[in-house]
Amino acid sequence: MSGMYEVSQIAAASLGADPATTEMIATAFNLLHVLQVYTSSMMAVAVWDWLSCLRLEWDVIWRTRWSPIKVLYLWTRYYGLLAFSLNLWLFNSNFTVEQCKTLHYLIAATCMWVTLGSEVILAMRTYAFLGRKRWTAIILTAMLVGETAYLLFVSIAGVKQTILPVVDKGPCTATDAPGKHIVSGYWLAPVAFDLFCTFLTLWKVTTLQARGSLLVKVFVSEGLFYFLSVSGVNVLNAIFMFQSNVNIQNINSFLSLILTQVLCCRLVLNLRSQGKAGVSHTSHSVPKVNPPAIGRPSEALDTVNIPLERFNEPWDETKSYEHGGVKVQVEVERDIESGRSSCDPPSRSS
Repeated sequence: MSGMYEVSQIAAASLGADPATTEMIATAFNLLHVLQVYTSSMMAVAVWDWLSCLRLEWDVIWRTRWSPIKVLYLWTRYYGLLAFSLNLWLFNSNFTVEQCKTLHYLIAATCMWVTLGSEVILAMRTYAFLGRKRWTAIILTAMLVGETAYLLFVSIAGVKQTILPVVDKGPCTATDAPGKHIVSGYWLAPVAFDLFCTFLTLWKVTTLQARGSLLVKVFVSEGLFYFLSVSGVNVLNAIFMFQSNVNIQNINSFLSLILTQVLCCRLVLNLRSQGKAGVSHTSHSVPKVNPPAIGRPSEALDTVNIPLERFNEPWDETKSYEHGGVKVQVEVERDIESGRSSCDPPSRSS
């Protein structure tokens, strides 16, 4: 990296242009190399995060039943890796201007679905956390539809091919049209949605009596970290889109996309692992009562043995009984016609 500027200067000087143009070309070459290294490093982060979470993913995602969150997680994780790989190829290969004229639309068009996958996961978690209220679903769905429409508009009509100076071939990149800042909204739209979800989450926490539970703490802390990190990078991306130098306008785009995917996947994994740990703790924390068996040698039992002959007396619904330190209330449904106890489970009236 330390010698790349000199290499860029030599390459620009070989074109025989005037000093001002030579300096401009050298700067463009150098920033282009920075973009390639930057995006490659971010891709390495995405792959590393996937590999480091693979065991946890197997336990809390692959081994669980299919659900909307599971589908969204797999989409965001694995489609995201494919989309990032495609963009990495566009940023690091050589294309003619004519070839890039078509390919540059793929940059925003493929990555927007990774962003939307993360947004839908966040919306579903917020909807569940707020008690599955209908008004929450309506508002979040409307906001997601609006965000999808805007990202589609940017992907189709808002991006413009970046033309490299002098050279005939080079990487394929895209940015805002000159004098326009439409692509800035590509990064600010998720910020607005994340801000609204974070506000709803914090508002709900103030109304919870069990706000000190571990699952609530994980949901809030992970959600806040996700919001602050992703929103900060997206705002930074939007600011860079106002730069006059087109070579650095989209330099942070890969950072924003990969950070969104990585943190959203980690949010799902952490919540599921905490939920699984909570269920496991609850199932193992119930004390076992081992009363002596009736009519058999005393032995350790895993279940409670309650002699039902104790309850042959006339039943009082308001009365409960003690057995081995456990308060027991037994309901017996009797067959009126035959006088025998019914083996069918009692029907529940609505």
